[in-house]
Amino acid sequence: MEGLMSFQAQSVRAVSREQSSPVEASAVTPFDNTLPSKEVLDVWQNASAVCFDVDSTVCIDEGIDEFAEFCGAGKAVAEWTARAMNGSVPFEDALAARLSLINPSLSQLQDFLKRPPRLSPGIDLLVKKLKDKKKDVYLVSGGFRQMINPVASILGIPLENIFANQMLFGSNGESAGFDKNEPTSRSGGKPTAVQQIKKAHGYKSVVMIGDGATDLEARMPGGADLFICYGGVQLRESVAAKADWLVFNFKDLINSLENWELTAPFRGCKIQVPTKFVVGDLDATYNVPGTKEYIHNGGFKKEVPNWQEGVVMEEVAHFINQEKPDEINAHIYDFIQRF
Repeated sequence: MEGLMSFQAQSVRAVSREQSSPVEASAVTPFDNTLPSKEVLDVWQNASAVCFDVDSTVCIDEGIDEFAEFCGAGKAVAEWTARAMNGSVPFEDALAARLSLINPSLSQLQDFLKRPPRLSPGIDLLVKKLKDKKKDVYLVSGGFRQMINPVASILGIPLENIFANQMLFGSNGESAGFDKNEPTSRSGGKPTAVQQIKKAHGYKSVVMIGDGATDLEARMPGGADLFICYGGVQLRESVAAKADWLVFNFKDLINSLENWELTAPFRGCKIQVPTKFVVGDLDATYNVPGTKEYIHNGGFKKEVPNWQEGVVMEEVAHFINQEKPDEINAHIYDFIQRF
């Protein structure tokens, strides 16, 4: 048979629901960068090193917010964090204000660190896959090294691959601010850190993955060659819209590393046979941000130039051939009759 009929939407993005504050697909403004271009995939797959933000990316929490809550200053500090991550205030001002509000003692920090970090789903597998591919992994964070060291240990990332801030304490354990010599303590710090990493090791290309404005800043000449926005915990729309690639699940990045070698000979190939596409309106993959726009606004047609018909079945989820077998059979028969 010369025709091709697609029964189900291929999954292009799966929003994690295992996190404390997951992003709901139905509540997200659609973006046009949830499907990576060939150029973006090439940079990602051939990167020499990958730098991760930590808070709301590697971990599901904002570490400083959790520490503030632990010390009784949660609400005020969280407001400053939101402003810093959206880029509305200089990062160094937000960092100083938050630490001043918390005013932690060394003993409070030690007690807080007895709690294990909460990792984002799939980050351990992604880091392992990157290391298997001989890509170096770094943690570049505006958070504090004392909180990030345990995360690096769990993921098998060398402590020397951490670029983060350092809380300082006096001789009696009282707060003494933070080390202002750390590049990540100020706006523009992450680009500086990535530039240092790239120059020191002679990396040809480096990727930055994070959720905030300071992560987006890292994509600049001499810094990160690619910025991937992770929206699986916090989706900051102003940042996501400017990303080279927006992902909601680390599995997408893992799959792109696992499958690209096998599918490389077919890259750029289009489905040339006559095609009919059928999907259920309740299919989770169909309702992932950006998918409907990709299918109905021309993106799908570019890859399937002989796409003849698209059908969205009402009140049907993923297994459409089981939920409404008679209607599916009718669609198949109607399509075959044309040839």
